[in-house]
Amino acid sequence: MTDVMRMSGTKQQPRAYGPVARALHWSMAVGILFAFLLGLTVDAFPRAYENTVVQVHMIVGLALLVLLALRLVSRLITGAPAPEAGGSPLLEKLAGAGHLGLYALMLVVPIAGLATIFLRGRGIDLGLFTIASPIEANRALGRSAKEVHELLSFALIGLAALHAAAAVFHHVVLRDGTMRRMMPQR
Repeated sequence: MTDVMRMSGTKQQPRAYGPVARALHWSMAVGILFAFLLGLTVDAFPRAYENTVVQVHMIVGLALLVLLALRLVSRLITGAPAPEAGGSPLLEKLAGAGHLGLYALMLVVPIAGLATIFLRGRGIDLGLFTIASPIEANRALGRSAKEVHELLSFALIGLAALHAAAAVFHHVVLRDGTMRRMMPQR
């Protein structure tokens, strides 16, 4: 099913995000929340499972990087719907800054996680093969990288929560179609 199109100058612009953008958005949302919760609770698991939990956390982080790359390519190819008509220029600027922040954090959080693992001298076991650490182990720097990874993770979750709250604000208070543009079509 194609999205309803809106004319913008001479170029047609979608009124809503397409199925690929929606699938990538929601897959990443679930993946980010899952990785965050694993990171928060790794110490709650029995010691025998700690390595497995960390491996799953790393694999989800790598998968999120791949999904982010796909999302950026998809966005370049299909573009994004224009903001809802009659919206506030200030809200549009805030939304743009928020989205830029989300994309930046979705990139740097897993990179900081990789730096943490590699600085500890560990590789990433993907089952069929292992990605060895390309850098020399440095435990002190690894601890700093872990702190950066954790702080950035909390920033990502905080900004994502603000993003969700803004979507609800658009839906409940402004009663525009902003939130519906990313929801699954019926």
